Amino acid sequence: MSNASAHASWDRGQWLVLFAHDLRKPLCRLISGLYTLHDMLTMSDHELLPMVLRIISDSGNDLLQMIDSMPIGDVGAQQPVMRACSLPALVERVLNSWQNAAQRPNVTLVNDLPENPPLLCADESQVLRLLWNLVENAMRYAPNSRVRLTALPEPQIEAGRAFLQIGVLDSGSGVPHELRQRIFDYFFRGSEADSDAIGYGLGLPFCKWMVEQHGGRIWVEDAPGGGAAFWFTLPTCAEAQD
Repeated sequence: MSNASAHASWDRGQWLVLFAHDLRKPLCRLISGLYTLHDMLTMSDHELLPMVLRIISDSGNDLLQMIDSMPIGDVGAQQPVMRACSLPALVERVLNSWQNAAQRPNVTLVNDLPENPPLLCADESQVLRLLWNLVENAMRYAPNSRVRLTALPEPQIEAGRAFLQIGVLDSGSGVPHELRQRIFDYFFRGSEADSDAIGYGLGLPFCKWMVEQHGGRIWVEDAPGGGAAFWFTLPTCAEAQD
C-alpha cells in the first residue's frame, strides 16, 4: 500500500472513530431526556416539561445534522457550510443540554459572553460540536469546578480577517506546559498518554480540525486564578461581507 493510500485509510478510520465519539453526546442527551420525561409523566409537577422536550428535540436534530455532515469519500475535501449564526444562541443550546443531563458532574456552568457579540460566519453544526466537546472536556477533567464560556468583546484581526476569540475556561488543575501542543494530536493519546490520568480524549483533535476548517486557531493556556483556558477563533460575518 502506498503512503497516500495508507494515509487516506487512516483518515477514514479516525473519522469513523471521531464521529462515533461525537454521536454519543446527543444520543446520551436524548436517552437521558426520555428517562426524565418518563419520570415526570408519573408525577404531578410538569413545570420542567417544556425544557425536557426541547432537549429531546434538539438532541434528535443534532443527531440528524451530524449524520448528514458525515464525510463520504475524501475526508480531506469536506468543507464547512458557512452561514451567519449567533454565538449566544449556540452557547445557550449547549448549556441547556447539560441542565437536565443525568451524567452531569458537580460543575457550575456560566454563560459569560459579552453583550451583543458579532455574528459568526461558520458551520453551525460544527460550532455546536466544538463547544460541546470543550465543555465536556472541562467538566470531565476539572470536576467540582466552574466552567465559563466567554469571548472577547470585539473581533481581532488575523491575517487581514476579523475573527472572534471564544473561550471555555475551567478552575481545575490546568494543562501542563509540556502537553499544551500535543493534546491536540490524535496520536498523542493513542501512543503516549495515560488515558486514565490525562485522557484529553478524541474530542480535542476534532476541535482543532473544525477550527482550522474555518481558518481559525485553537490553543490552551492558564486560566486566570488557575485552571485551563481553551481559546479558539472563528470568522465573523462582518468580515465575510467585506
